[in-house]
Amino acid sequence: MRVKTGITPILLGFAGLLLGACGSDDPKSPTAPPASPVPPTAPVTYAVTVTSTAASLTAGSNDFATVTIRATRTDTGAPAPNLTKVTLTTTLGSFGSASGPQTLEPELINGQVQVVFFPGGTIGTATIRAQVSGSVGFGTIRIAEEITATFFLSAISPNVGGPLGGEEAIIHGGGFSDPLRVLFGGIPAVIRSATGSQIRVTVPPLVTSLNTCGTNPAACNQTVAVTVTTNLNEPGQASDTLPNAYSYSNGGGGQILQPIIFSVTPATGPNEGGTQVAINGDGFEAPVQVQFGRSGIQVEAQVISVSRTRIVVLTPAAISFGQGNLNQLVDIRVTNLNTGRSALAVGAFRYGVAVLITSIGPGEGPATGGQMVTLFGQGFDEPVAVSLANVAQQVLSVSGTEIVVRTVPVVITNCADVTGPSQVTNIESGNGGTGPNYTYRAPRPIITGIAPSSGSQNGGTNVTISGTNFTSPSIVEFVIGGQAFSAGVGAITSSTISATTPAIPNTVICSGTCDDDGDTVLGTRCTATAAAIRVTSPTTGCTNTLAGAFLVTPANVCIND
Repeated sequence: MRVKTGITPILLGFAGLLLGACGSDDPKSPTAPPASPVPPTAPVTYAVTVTSTAASLTAGSNDFATVTIRATRTDTGAPAPNLTKVTLTTTLGSFGSASGPQTLEPELINGQVQVVFFPGGTIGTATIRAQVSGSVGFGTIRIAEEITATFFLSAISPNVGGPLGGEEAIIHGGGFSDPLRVLFGGIPAVIRSATGSQIRVTVPPLVTSLNTCGTNPAACNQTVAVTVTTNLNEPGQASDTLPNAYSYSNGGGGQILQPIIFSVTPATGPNEGGTQVAINGDGFEAPVQVQFGRSGIQVEAQVISVSRTRIVVLTPAAISFGQGNLNQLVDIRVTNLNTGRSALAVGAFRYGVAVLITSIGPGEGPATGGQMVTLFGQGFDEPVAVSLANVAQQVLSVSGTEIVVRTVPVVITNCADVTGPSQVTNIESGNGGTGPNYTYRAPRPIITGIAPSSGSQNGGTNVTISGTNFTSPSIVEFVIGGQAFSAGVGAITSSTISATTPAIPNTVICSGTCDDDGDTVLGTRCTATAAAIRVTSPTTGCTNTLAGAFLVTPANVCIND
């Protein structure tokens, strides 16, 4: 006999539900939570400074200024990465040469680059704008009026050109005054502009066709004199000539390149040589010769690469044959060997790692420290040790020409300022240098007032002394007739001191006689007396006194009567 319990169908149905759930054709996977948004990266900003070796230049002159651009991160003080481009633009002048561009993009090395700025012919203020990424800095150079009365010729640049002419040249000298006439070998040149010291001209042609050069090469290769006449056909007319001043050379249709040097990076290197230097400019044409030197000592550098706008070289050693360049600021000359044209960058590179501190700023600060001080100079090589007033300082940033430190506090004794030289030592090489003095100023207290300004002879008046440079602890004294009485001192801040006035004895404020009760027995009269307030720092020894600041009122007008 089979017994039906009804349990089996229920179990089967439950199992079927489980199988149906597990065997679905479209299972749903768990949904991942949304990703957290990534916060945007803050852009890097730079502190960009533009400094010049000259505050003013004469309009249209041959004078130039070396401009230094520095860029350091505003968040860390670290220099901008090497080869970061800086976009330079200027007004009333040009970079590299008198006929150079007004826009330039040199690259930073150790956060800085130096370029040469020449003034234009317009009087005013030239602005030099330097942009690194989205950060901008500015510098200015005043372009002043030229004062010259002597008429003379000094040079022409460039001094080589093609036989077809048409190139721009600048005649340098002084005393130029309209109307003017310029002759190249007797052929008039077109005058484009003129100042008292420069005449910008278009060079006239030597021949009318290059076909002449094939039949008569000598006709296309000549050196001629340049003659300038000032005040033409007017009173004061005068002429001057530069013999053999300009050379016509058949270099291919008159398209001879004139090299121009805009900037050099880096601008310093060791005496052993081997520093890779990039010379930026225009008009470079291989093969080139690059020389480093001064005062007649020219040492040839090894050329690595050449393009029209950039030459990379390895500096020659400033030893042996180049001994005259040892630890010196030298010129760099680039010569295009096929044409003989050259460019000269004066004082563009310094040999040696000798440490030189030229200036510091600011030159003084509080004894409590915490002041940012910048040391300017050359030959700085991280890591460095820096001391001011013979006290080691906290170094924040280092470049080859600039160090920033934060001053540490010093101990002041006898209220004497602490003064001493600035010193930098390159730790790895041991080379060091000493520069201008830095002064830690002693924190001398200054009392400006007291409130209330009067109180009883018996003391116990709560007063507040106001002023500056108060330090804790401080001693407060009330002084009358050369006698000092110590007050109770409470809370002290840099500008206030809470104190309780001391009791003043009768012997200090009482003198003379009195008989207030009329009994013919004379007593001693007491009068209100002004006391000076003196605050002294026992730590530094600095003190300050405010005369007649507090009026002591007597407890009794007549005593012992």
